[in-house]
Amino acid sequence: MACASLACGIVACSGTGADEDDIDTGSGPTSGAGGSGQGAGPSSTTGQGGNAVTIGVGGGDQGSGGSCVDIEVEGTSVTQPADIVVIIDNSGSMSEEIASVEQNINVNFAQILANSGVDYQVIMLSDHGSSSLEVCIGPPLSNSANCNGAPGEVAGQFYHYDISVLSTDSLCIALDTLYGTNGGGEADEQNLHPEGWSKWLRQNAVKVFLEITDDDVSCTWNGNNFNDGEDGSTNPQTSQGAAAAVAWDAQLLQLAPAQFGSIADRNYQFYSIVGLAAKPNPLEGYQAGEPFIGSACPTAWTPSSFGSGYQWLSKGTGGLRFPVCQFASYDAVFQAIAAGVVESAAVPCEIDISGVDETVDPNSLVVNYTPGMGSLETFTQVAGAAACGVDDQAFYLENDIVKLCPAACDKVTTDVDAKLDLVAQCVGTAE
Repeated sequence: MACASLACGIVACSGTGADEDDIDTGSGPTSGAGGSGQGAGPSSTTGQGGNAVTIGVGGGDQGSGGSCVDIEVEGTSVTQPADIVVIIDNSGSMSEEIASVEQNINVNFAQILANSGVDYQVIMLSDHGSSSLEVCIGPPLSNSANCNGAPGEVAGQFYHYDISVLSTDSLCIALDTLYGTNGGGEADEQNLHPEGWSKWLRQNAVKVFLEITDDDVSCTWNGNNFNDGEDGSTNPQTSQGAAAAVAWDAQLLQLAPAQFGSIADRNYQFYSIVGLAAKPNPLEGYQAGEPFIGSACPTAWTPSSFGSGYQWLSKGTGGLRFPVCQFASYDAVFQAIAAGVVESAAVPCEIDISGVDETVDPNSLVVNYTPGMGSLETFTQVAGAAACGVDDQAFYLENDIVKLCPAACDKVTTDVDAKLDLVAQCVGTAE
């Protein structure tokens, strides 16, 4: 499940890539939403998702050991919890965007996640209050009866680290408040969370960042300068944007590897609602593998405020990108992001078979993989994770969960038309 480059999509199981220093920044700028790419980026990693997987058990002549009745059961893809960190710019040009977030985050985001069965938490990093440039999330996501005083929080569902986010400092705020004042960072305005927002993260959860801003990246944290190079001109400084993304990623992984993973195996995605130009269908987001967009939408802060650094983080971690200017249609945007979170929470490479009839012989399990193009392949069982090596046709069984080996997982998750069938014999039958 390793991915060594921010130019490689990171989801539950990710593809392999180049070393981090080799992030592909392309050879020249892209102009406009339909321009040529600044590097290939990752392929879509839509795999089996949350779909049920049919397990064929026994059936027919199993050999000299006898046979048993055909049994069909369903194994379901394991779903991870999701911790969603929403960072909202509170600068003076963001009032309409903030209002739209407040109107849509309950119905068109949280409710979709709840209906999907994903165990989710929303962690808000933004200034709380009742003004048009402050954020106040109402019930049922939070329990804020009004917007004065401390933010309303619902344990295990919604938390708000009350902090003012300026035009270009979102990435620095995220790092500075991760461990709060206990880590030498900035306190929340209510002085309620000295441990920072890290205390709400769950180690077994996939992490999703959602950045909402009409500006770019330009801030300094702990001696690290994150600047995507946008200077008011219309020429995208894509190499600087990529460098800012790589530098921030390195600091995040260093600060909390148990939560966000490593360069070889990241555990987060970065979604961007930023100032990039829209597609012909303005409600359609840019996939990770689509080109870097070097032009801005109409309400971006400047003609060059197309969120270069944020775009590269989204491209490199498999997140979607949307134009911030479409605030009148954030319902559709939030629905698409919620769907993406649900997909990333599903682990297509892990299948729970605990409900399989006890007469099934687990040692006889094989996984039949039918690719979108090509002939059927049979994955065989190995003793455990340590025995996987680079075998792309192997899996192992751990606590009633079938786990594809990393190379096999990479193969399956990059094949959007992949089909998996699990087959086993009954106890006492010959192979």
